[in-house]
Amino acid sequence: MLIGGVGIGFFIWDAWNASRISEIILAIIYVGIIGLILDRLVDFVARLIVPVEQ
Repeated sequence: MLIGGVGIGFFIWDAWNASRISEIILAIIYVGIIGLILDRLVDFVARLIVPVEQ
């Protein structure tokens, strides 16, 4: 995440080195939102593939 020089990992690392705390917090919130969206998407696809029996 850090070596490429682009992307969210490098953005966080660069903001950390420059002590831009507000940008770090914003990036962490962004990562959390994207993670939540991907989690819900995978859950939705899983429910389509393997329906829950009651």
